[in-house]
Amino acid sequence: MASSLTKNASAKSKSFSTRTPASILRELHDSSEGFGFYAASPRLIRHVEYFIGGQDGNILVAKGGPQAKEFIIRGVFEISRNDFNFTPDANFNPSNVFHGRFSDVKLSCRLTAGRNDMFRFSSEDFPDVLDNIAHFEGLIPRERDYEKLSAVHVSLGQRSIRLIHGLFEAKNQDKYDTASDEDDDCSTDSLSSDFDIATWPVADRCKGHLQDLRSTHNVCPLPAYDTDHSLIPPLEYESKLKGALVEVHMAFFHHRVKNAKRDVFNAILRQLTSCLHLQPCQSIPSSATVSTLVLSMHEIRKQNNLSEALPLEWYAFASLPLPVH
Repeated sequence: MASSLTKNASAKSKSFSTRTPASILRELHDSSEGFGFYAASPRLIRHVEYFIGGQDGNILVAKGGPQAKEFIIRGVFEISRNDFNFTPDANFNPSNVFHGRFSDVKLSCRLTAGRNDMFRFSSEDFPDVLDNIAHFEGLIPRERDYEKLSAVHVSLGQRSIRLIHGLFEAKNQDKYDTASDEDDDCSTDSLSSDFDIATWPVADRCKGHLQDLRSTHNVCPLPAYDTDHSLIPPLEYESKLKGALVEVHMAFFHHRVKNAKRDVFNAILRQLTSCLHLQPCQSIPSSATVSTLVLSMHEIRKQNNLSEALPLEWYAFASLPLPVH
C-alpha cells in the first residue's frame, strides 16, 4: 500500500505549478472537498467539539457527524527562524534529562504571520486564527489550580503557534477511533532510502538511540512538500523550511496531565507545503552603533532610489530584490 505521503504528493502535483497567492487563498476558503476549514474563518467553534479519551489525548473533531472526524484547519504562515526544531533529530540531546526518551521526540517550529506583500492575507488574518485557537482551547473546562499550556506562545510581545510532529511511531500501534481526511500513516515503504529509518540522518549523539528503535518503531518523515509538491528530504528540512512561507494543515489535541496539574494544547502537523522561501536580513556587525546603522540605511536608500517611507526590512521580507539603477 502506498503511504499517505506518496498519495498526497501525486494527488496535487499535476496542478500545483499553476498555484498563485490568489488561488491558494480561494482553496483555503473552499471547504467543499472536506479537507478542513480556513483557520481564519469566523466562529469555527460552532463546528467543533472534543472527542474525549482518544489514545493521543482529547481530539478536536467536527461536530455532529456519525463518526468522530478529526477537525483540520488550514492557513498560510511564516516559519520562524527562532526555536526551529524541524530538523531530522529535533535537536535532541540525550544528556538533557528534560528531553525525555528519543522515541517520544517531537519536531517543532513556530508559525507566525507572513511578512510577504503577495501573501498579505497571512498577516491580516493571523489575529483571527489566534482567536479561533483560543476558542478551541476554551471548550475544555478549566480545573482549579491547573496550569494552561496553550498552543499559542508569546515572546517579547509577539504571538506564534507552536506546531509539532511526532518523529517515531511504534510498529503495529493501534489508531484512535476517529476518521481523518488527511491520513497520518507514516509508512515509508514506497519512498526512497532518504526516508528510511536505517538511513535517517541524526547527529552522532543520537545514533545509538536511533539504532535501538529500528526494530520497534517506524520513522515518520515530515509531511512537508516543496513548491513543486515533492516530499522534502530530511537533510533539506532546515534549508527549505526555516524562514519559509508555508501552507499548513493542522489538527488540535488536548492532554490533561493530572500529576503535574496541567492542561496542554498542541497543534499537530498534518500537511505542510512551501509557498515561498524568505531570505534572512543581512546580519549587522556587533560593533555597529545606532548612528552608523541609520546612516548606512540612508545611504543604501539613496544609492538605490528607495523610498524613505519603506524600511529596508520590507524589501527583504517581501523577497524582492533591491532595485539597482
